[in-house]
Amino acid sequence: MAEKKYEEKFIQLYHSYVDEVYKFVYLRTGLNQQLAEDVTQDIFLEVYKSLKTFKGLSSERTWLFKIVRNRLNDYYRKQYKHFSENTDINNEELQTIPDSSQDIELELIKEYDKQLIRTCLNSLSPYYQLILTMKYLDDSSVKHMAELLGKTTKSVESVLYRAKQAYIKEYLNLGQEEYRNENKK
Repeated sequence: MAEKKYEEKFIQLYHSYVDEVYKFVYLRTGLNQQLAEDVTQDIFLEVYKSLKTFKGLSSERTWLFKIVRNRLNDYYRKQYKHFSENTDINNEELQTIPDSSQDIELELIKEYDKQLIRTCLNSLSPYYQLILTMKYLDDSSVKHMAELLGKTTKSVESVLYRAKQAYIKEYLNLGQEEYRNENKK
């Protein structure tokens, strides 16, 4: 009887959070749909296995996202070990839920900005992509990143600085290129 209770609870958790977890993972796995689906599946498998040990000391969402963070950290560790394998950041367009309170011009500007960010990130090395994603999408501290990557904090700070400089350079180059293209018209 208790097993059925856990299954029902799992189904309720799954239906309540699967979309949110998927979007969170999708943004942090280089916008790779297949990879995000695999990681999300692993997360919910872990949720199912761990549900019996959930003591209710935090909200279900907090507990679930702790599992999500841990699985993403596992993913980052694997990526670091194989950072020469590039994650295709332009795999598919980011799916957004339109907000009817926003005007269409603002939405177009946001979408343009997202495309520009994706283009700039995609032009960087996979290692720089990983470092910037961990820092700015996951809000990881340099200390935490160093622990995950097995590096010193100074080393991570140095790589983070170079990654930011490379990103800024690419961003400025794209801006100049667009300016030249507009003036040709």
